[in-house]
Amino acid sequence: MLSLLATTILALMPQAQDSIVLVDGTVLEVDKILTETFKEVTYKRGRSEGRKASEEVLEVRHKVGASVLEDYVYALEVMDSKKYADAAGVFMSVLEDEKLMNRKGYEWVRQHALFRRIRCMNSLADFAAVSAAVDQLLADVPDTFFYAPALLMKAQTKMDSGDKKGAEKVFKRLQDDVVSKGLPQRWSREAELGLLLLNDKLKGDDRQRALQGLAEKNLTQFPTVAARARVEVGNALVGEGKYDEARTFFLEIIKEGKGGDSVLAAAISGKGDCSYRQALSMDSPAEQKPYLEEAVLDFLTVASVYREEVRLVPRAMYFAGDSLKRVGDSGGARQVANRLRQLFPASSWKSKLFKELNLQ
Repeated sequence: MLSLLATTILALMPQAQDSIVLVDGTVLEVDKILTETFKEVTYKRGRSEGRKASEEVLEVRHKVGASVLEDYVYALEVMDSKKYADAAGVFMSVLEDEKLMNRKGYEWVRQHALFRRIRCMNSLADFAAVSAAVDQLLADVPDTFFYAPALLMKAQTKMDSGDKKGAEKVFKRLQDDVVSKGLPQRWSREAELGLLLLNDKLKGDDRQRALQGLAEKNLTQFPTVAARARVEVGNALVGEGKYDEARTFFLEIIKEGKGGDSVLAAAISGKGDCSYRQALSMDSPAEQKPYLEEAVLDFLTVASVYREEVRLVPRAMYFAGDSLKRVGDSGGARQVANRLRQLFPASSWKSKLFKELNLQ
């Protein structure tokens, strides 16, 4: 947990120099990022130039100390403070600054500002805006480093809004783009996972075996895909009532820390599900209490640390509130409910929690 906190704090600090974060967690400090596309990231280090295939790169960080980037830095700060609506507006102002957009050496700002604005819209659960903003990014920067992550976010918002056919269409587009545009094979595997999750015909053991097979297929070459698949294996185990086995899956994923925030948030949420469901399987409130308290901790961690994971946060807040009610902390449960209403007023999870707590 301390290492995770340290990584988070460092990520929020102004960058002193350019750096590249690899999918295995290695941070490569460089003198200058030269280009970043969906195929590769090139950089200068000393007198030599180097390159990393984009599938090896988790994140590209630019130094932001120049005065010309003051508005962009302010947008980052607002976003980091979780004021996503305000941040989205500031990023739009940055994008409308033609002087900055046309300034040599700062070409990278456009795609970073566009993608961060997408993330802000996603955090607000404004799914229509996410879809439109993804389309804008791909139109304005056709070879953007964020090409596949943006499409995956669009697919996820389609899933979250109940548009399974729309999500399937986006996943299939991504698979086609791997072939036609030469995107890294990693993204075809991500799309394969997305389509598998949309397959309602796969249930029970068949679903678990398919997910486990996908995890094993990607373990060596595409660890981030494997980590996401393993989370879903854990979720399948939870669905079958195999809580101890599922918890082992989630704990290993959390300990490894691979796959980025979405994987970690999903694993922590899954661990919370294990504790919550185990508690409900017990008759004695005294036996239930430690499991429910552990569930509260996990669900509130998801809600507070991983606010951008909109598919998980309202659900996590519901289960945190319900768990607090079950351990007798009605005041804490109401606080969670009111915060849920403030952040996601239209969420079905908000309505469900308010009904559970007899709130108006």
